[in-house]
Amino acid sequence: MDNKSLIFVGIFFALCLAVSVGVWYGLHELSEYRDEYDTMINERDNFSSVMDDLRAKNKVLTTVNELNFDNVGTASDSVEFYSHVREILDKYNMNTLSMSSNENDSAGNVLNLKISGNYYALAKVFADWRNMPFASRITSLKIVRDHDNPEDSVDVDIVIEAWKAE
Repeated sequence: MDNKSLIFVGIFFALCLAVSVGVWYGLHELSEYRDEYDTMINERDNFSSVMDDLRAKNKVLTTVNELNFDNVGTASDSVEFYSHVREILDKYNMNTLSMSSNENDSAGNVLNLKISGNYYALAKVFADWRNMPFASRITSLKIVRDHDNPEDSVDVDIVIEAWKAE
């Protein structure tokens, strides 16, 4: 083989080596770009789900802000609240074991009740309490079957609160 052929063979192998290194480098860079692309897609999906959650929360907050609490009735004082609660308890023959009241400035009028009576009458009491002329809620409830009385008799500890306008 002469020198001219040897130079062409050397250039051919150098060219093959350069193309191989170029392809390897290109694939390596492409892999890095693909990983970066996958990371960005995952971040976009996470961001989309976070934005969907924020939109849902914003919708709830907007709805709450649009509520007009001026139309919600409030108990004028603890006596009015007490009398409505007591009237409904008497209507369904619930035995009041104890009733204590405290007026909490931040929450409203609060009654702690211990009553006993028929379980089904208790359900009617709850239904009538929902129809009181002011906003109220039960913040604590414990119902225990009364073992000394008939099968449908229960002892109940209740904390009921009337909403107080600020």
